[in-house]
Amino acid sequence: MKEIRKILVFLLGSALIGALLAPWLFWGGKWLAERTQWQFLIEADFHQFFDRAVLIAAVALIWPTFRSLEVRSLSQLGLERDPQGWRHFGIGFACAFCCMAAFGALLFWLEVYKWKSDLPLGQLWKVALSAITVGLLEEWLFRGVILGLFRRALVDWMAVLSTSAIFAIVHFLKPPGDNTGPIDWLSGLRALPSCFEKFSEPALLGAGFSTLFLIGCVLGWAVLRTRGLWLSVGLHAGWVLSKFGFTKLTKRKITDTMPWLGEDMIVGVGALAVVALTWLLVWLLIRYAGSRNRASHR
Repeated sequence: MKEIRKILVFLLGSALIGALLAPWLFWGGKWLAERTQWQFLIEADFHQFFDRAVLIAAVALIWPTFRSLEVRSLSQLGLERDPQGWRHFGIGFACAFCCMAAFGALLFWLEVYKWKSDLPLGQLWKVALSAITVGLLEEWLFRGVILGLFRRALVDWMAVLSTSAIFAIVHFLKPPGDNTGPIDWLSGLRALPSCFEKFSEPALLGAGFSTLFLIGCVLGWAVLRTRGLWLSVGLHAGWVLSKFGFTKLTKRKITDTMPWLGEDMIVGVGALAVVALTWLLVWLLIRYAGSRNRASHR
């Protein structure tokens, strides 16, 4: 229980420090945008800076948390060097990207989405870079650090479920993205309660939270299966690239599609099916690769 309390302090501390840091990050980002004219900073709203601030706070608190729990090596988090890291990354990325892209093609064929009149093909490299960066950072934080810490106090399956719940909560609870009012140094703290507004929408709660929770479970399984992060990073990056690449190139035609599809591609029954199919495909490929390796060593 002592370790669980310290993990909870780490999570709550990340949220509170991130909320205090968010306005300063917002002001700094907008100041830089005025001088560089970088489009992604110009277009970014407060909730995007809020997300980054919480991530920065979590990374900053990892070292003192490790010290308090006497964690001195990755092996104490259940991680080992993966000799097939690049293969696992490739399998995860290909399966996640192809399954989600196939889902996008189905939505396009059903005329739920249509191509944008002016395709921003030049921005796709930014989406790809973001997918790799997000995959690395979030998997290192959630499946490397948080899952590893929970595994020190809980059995593996409970650790995966706990980490998946936190992963889903962090991604599901977002402050309003249309914050057009003035930002002051308490705006981040005031945004924390507004993060829970989505819980007032049962349909969105069931469709959106459940998909994120299943994604977290699949990524946690990937770490337990390979004892490394490469497979989970590949899966995460593949899903992010396909989802945001599709969003960049298309726009919604039909909006009333619940429960099959929610506000984006990872909300709804369809997304749950895609994630489950991705897991099945990865499981089969990893099992087949393992069987071939065992046969070659006989």
